[in-house]
Amino acid sequence: MQEQAVADLRSEALPKPKRLAKRREFLRVYETGRKLFSRYTVVFFASNDLPHSRVGITATKKLGKANVRNRLKRWTREVFRRQREPLGLDDRRLDIVVNVKPNAAEASFADYRDDLSRLLARLPSERPV
Repeated sequence: MQEQAVADLRSEALPKPKRLAKRREFLRVYETGRKLFSRYTVVFFASNDLPHSRVGITATKKLGKANVRNRLKRWTREVFRRQREPLGLDDRRLDIVVNVKPNAAEASFADYRDDLSRLLARLPSERPV
């Protein structure tokens, strides 16, 4: 029974292959991609050659202490994970970098979620160059 509960929790996580991790991956998106702005975030995006989209998150010390930065990164992963299917993000095959703005530290989760969801919906449906 407990093993099933652990398996259910793992299935809720954003899998590692769907995350950007290396500095060079972030730099490639910054240098070759496009960007969109919203109230709480700046999203950079570029096409990739993988069968799915990936997300990377930057949260600088301007946001606050580690607990604030970690909370905002968790929120970002949660929004991406929940919006991936409804918005068809995997079909677009994008590398997405979300830069969290300092004013997001005072936002509620609902405001942050709505703001980032609207921005993700604005990503192009066709593959960018």
